[in-house]
Amino acid sequence: MVARAQVTFQALALAALVAACAGSSNTLTVAGTVEIREVRLSPFASGRLQRLLKDEGDSVRAGDTVAVLEQPGLAELIEQRRALAEAASTRTAEIRAAEADSQRSANELARTRALAVQGIASPQDLERLQSAAAAAAAKLQSVRASVGESRAARAAAQATEAIRDQLVLVAPADGIILTRFAERGEVIAAGVPVVSIGVVRAPWIRAFVGERFIARVRTGQTVRIRVDGYPDTGFAGTISEIASRAEFTPRAALTERERADLVFGIKVATDGAGGRLKAGMPVRVEIPLEP
Repeated sequence: MVARAQVTFQALALAALVAACAGSSNTLTVAGTVEIREVRLSPFASGRLQRLLKDEGDSVRAGDTVAVLEQPGLAELIEQRRALAEAASTRTAEIRAAEADSQRSANELARTRALAVQGIASPQDLERLQSAAAAAAAKLQSVRASVGESRAARAAAQATEAIRDQLVLVAPADGIILTRFAERGEVIAAGVPVVSIGVVRAPWIRAFVGERFIARVRTGQTVRIRVDGYPDTGFAGTISEIASRAEFTPRAALTERERADLVFGIKVATDGAGGRLKAGMPVRVEIPLEP
């Protein structure tokens, strides 16, 4: 009776062990960490940090002004070039008058030349009209040149205003200020970051899969994410990237034991789980293994 009970118990234990192995062979559970994308805001032009409107830990929304830099004399240069550019519109009437005067002088000169051939106009009249036509043409060229300079000044003003706009740093997406790299009054070179923003709306999971399982994992695969703080809730995720190289062991793993230590990094994209997945939070990723 006792022997029969022992046999029955051993059979049940063996069946439970087989079931557990089957479950583990179909689903792989790995540890991971929640990460967020980091964006570093840098100016396109150098300048002195005049205002820093956000500090570490502050929330920002897309389009918010984060920092403002300045260049000494930039505002005065913009006003000067604007004034030169505005001169183009005020000289339109002057151009038309100069064109009419030049055309009239040229017509009178042509008529006087015809009369001079007939002996009606005197050489003095012809010489006087030639001088007047030359002066009118020179004036027209001068006015046209000044308008061209005004147009160049307008383009220069627009370029200077673009530099001023590049000195205003705007948040590209909703997020949180992670790090402040500069203080007010510092001179910042072009391309040097002022702050970094963590894009909290699109967290992702960094995890690692062992070498013996990597062949049964693919990109685009749906996984479940488990968090200690929400033991009864599983969040959906998708494997978006699998590393092409192994980590943590020598590149040339010769023994079977060393090969078992090889792991490949994976990236799991999420929808943020309504803000419940926070940066740095440890999670478990349940991956259904393919045959």
